[in-house]
Amino acid sequence: MSSLGQFARRRGDNTQTAIWAEKNLALTRGPFQLFDAGQSALDQGDVAQVTALFQEGLSLGQENGDVSDIAYFLRGFALLAVVEKQPQKAARLFGAAEQLFPGEADLLAQTEFEREVEQVRAQLGEKAFAAAWAEGRTMTPEQALAAQGPVTMPTTAPAGPSSGPHAAKAPTYPAGLTAREVEVLRLVAQGLTDAQVAEHLIVSPRTVNFHLTSIYSKLQVSSRAAATRFAIEQHLV
Repeated sequence: MSSLGQFARRRGDNTQTAIWAEKNLALTRGPFQLFDAGQSALDQGDVAQVTALFQEGLSLGQENGDVSDIAYFLRGFALLAVVEKQPQKAARLFGAAEQLFPGEADLLAQTEFEREVEQVRAQLGEKAFAAAWAEGRTMTPEQALAAQGPVTMPTTAPAGPSSGPHAAKAPTYPAGLTAREVEVLRLVAQGLTDAQVAEHLIVSPRTVNFHLTSIYSKLQVSSRAAATRFAIEQHLV
């Protein structure tokens, strides 16, 4: 999408976004244009058009062997699954996309991806999300797209009487940290390396590095030691 199209989308002007997406797609039918046109169609609720555009882009990425294009279109299908109220499928698709997501992706794209993932995590709950995410990371794109229904969760303790229709209010954290960022910060404060944090959370080291960059920015620090000190002072560990 052109810079004007991106600006229109970020300010919520779906009409102008659609106009620019259509113009760009008419000029070049490449992965970038297909993804933006798909996002525009998703904003307008045109599920059939979204599916067709994302499938065309995914097929193009697979034909070209471009893993970054495949990652972006898996992300697109995850967004479609969210709209269709299939959070487990969305989590699987995000998991499948994450391991392919380009390390050189611009900060905005990575930030948007992380925000989308956090929304699905909040909807599913940490355990169900982690199970679906981990399952998605073992799947091919075709398997992730075809998978339906919830992940089979390991049985632990039986549900207590407090289980009811009302979900508990999500906790808030200092400095605007998200739940995932706090989880990363706690592990870092315990002395784990990026690779160890990634293994523990079943994500890539690149994702851990992204979270740390965001954490440092929010805390206005530049080192693990300073971040650890903050975690201790705020009783996060």
